[in-house]
Amino acid sequence: MGTAFRSAHAPRRRAAYWLADGLLLAALAVAGCGMGQPRADRTDAAAGGPAPTDSRPLVIIVRVEPATLSTRPFQQPGTALHVSRRLFNALPALIDDKGQPRPQLLESLPQLNTDTWRVSPDGRMETTYRLKPDLKWHDGQPLTADDFVFSWRLYATPEFGHANQPPLHAIEDVSSSDPQTFVIRWNALYPDADTLSARDRELPPMPRHILGPALDQLATIGAEAVASHPFWSRDYVGAGPYRLDRWEPGTFIDAVRFDGHVLGPAKIGRIILRFSVDGNVVMANLLTGDAHVATDNSVGQVSEAVAKEWAPTNAGSVIRWPNAWRSTAFQHRPEIVNPRAVLDPRVRKAIAHAIDKQAVSEAVYGDVAIFADTMIWSGSEWGGALDSSIVTYPYDLRRTEALMNQAGFSKGSDGIYVGPDGRFSAEWATTEGPDNVPEVLIKADGLRRAGFDVREDVVPAAQAQDAQVRATFPAMQTSNTNMGEPAMINLVTEQIPSASNRWRGGNRGGWWTPEYDRLVNVFNRTLDRGERLQLVRQLLRVYSEELPSISLFFRAQPFAHVAALKGPAVAAPESSVPWNVHEWEFR
Repeated sequence: MGTAFRSAHAPRRRAAYWLADGLLLAALAVAGCGMGQPRADRTDAAAGGPAPTDSRPLVIIVRVEPATLSTRPFQQPGTALHVSRRLFNALPALIDDKGQPRPQLLESLPQLNTDTWRVSPDGRMETTYRLKPDLKWHDGQPLTADDFVFSWRLYATPEFGHANQPPLHAIEDVSSSDPQTFVIRWNALYPDADTLSARDRELPPMPRHILGPALDQLATIGAEAVASHPFWSRDYVGAGPYRLDRWEPGTFIDAVRFDGHVLGPAKIGRIILRFSVDGNVVMANLLTGDAHVATDNSVGQVSEAVAKEWAPTNAGSVIRWPNAWRSTAFQHRPEIVNPRAVLDPRVRKAIAHAIDKQAVSEAVYGDVAIFADTMIWSGSEWGGALDSSIVTYPYDLRRTEALMNQAGFSKGSDGIYVGPDGRFSAEWATTEGPDNVPEVLIKADGLRRAGFDVREDVVPAAQAQDAQVRATFPAMQTSNTNMGEPAMINLVTEQIPSASNRWRGGNRGGWWTPEYDRLVNVFNRTLDRGERLQLVRQLLRVYSEELPSISLFFRAQPFAHVAALKGPAVAAPESSVPWNVHEWEFR
């Protein structure tokens, strides 16, 4: 009963080798044989130190090992890991299950047109933040306003690649008037100035007492020395409900309750994070009780089988949280792209019309996938911007052929499109995962039948957090990103990853157009919600007409948990299921 995957350090390989007898059948087989057998990847209760006496450890499986536990790492993460960022960190505001901000480190949020949020006639702003008293870092040191001043100084340093990212790009200065109060002066209007906690746009506090000496020596030791400081990995110190106790690379992360957490001590004394990309392993561990939660893309398509196995005895349940936008990005960098034909919008649109989303939904997602034409979901914050002016690309091979003909392509004797530069031949990349591989196999097969010579390429899980690898695909890459506003504003020039910004940025395909950049700039500097809604509609029109990527699905990420765990529930896309992890109970 071996796993379907090779070593995590194996080179990229063709996805055709991965389908085998089907991931779901393999998962059922693994779960059905040897559930009572000790497994090599089983986590014992004693691993990582003594367990608290008030509850047993909660074991959570996530798909890949975090590169860091920080909410704002220097390098763009390849895979969103919501559990680790919530366990170890605290932010000015906590986004609840309704998508609404609640003060976390702050006593209250700044209010527009009051002394706490002033707007000047010239478009500048000033916001004042008051911290709750007696805040502590995990090492017991005080968390003060100076840690926010230091955070701005750290992330505004150009060498670390964040200076042009929101909200840093709009901040002129951060200062503290006393240990509990800091003030931000803005050089432009910024709508999320009240929370500083929107995903991928946070201004988190950073421990000046740990990183300050290194940053002070930046000119001497260099940026890489600061970026590789042990703080970012096995010596991480945060302010969240759990503190890092032990990190065994490639094996587990042991988190223990932080009694000084601002919202009170967590009810579960200890949480162990483990990592697996193998749906067979994840399912078997859930069904044997060796693990209690599977999330962050670790359970994938086998979640339906897990739920079915649990159903007769009510042993557990699966939450489906709509939190990700799945799309296929095209490469737009001239020095990387191959074939160059994908730089032609007509070719991109032709490929979009050749993708049978319904077939993928039926084969991979149990026919429950939520189809997406843009990154904005109708049930989300900006859903009102969707209307008939936004171009869509339904499955239509006649339209595919017409567009390819317009671009100078016709089918050769073997049925493959041939253009001015020869046969259309391209790689379609995806990352290792229980849903990703079957999905790309089905889509690539459909494109081959439509006349495109497409080869599948799977990026191993070990490289899933390598931002350079994720940004330098030659033609097409399917991946998940945050849905909604974060995905929309990621498609600007400033978000193109490169060596100069440490490969940070969500615009992995390197697409840019002046009109889209202009509209995002106006959107980011507009405070009125009605005006912002109109800007979203204009942005979606530009996106749909240029088609820098093919919008596929809104993924409802499975969160499988045993019945003994109380507290997890469906959350808004702007939040996450573990937003209230400090309130969970496990007996």
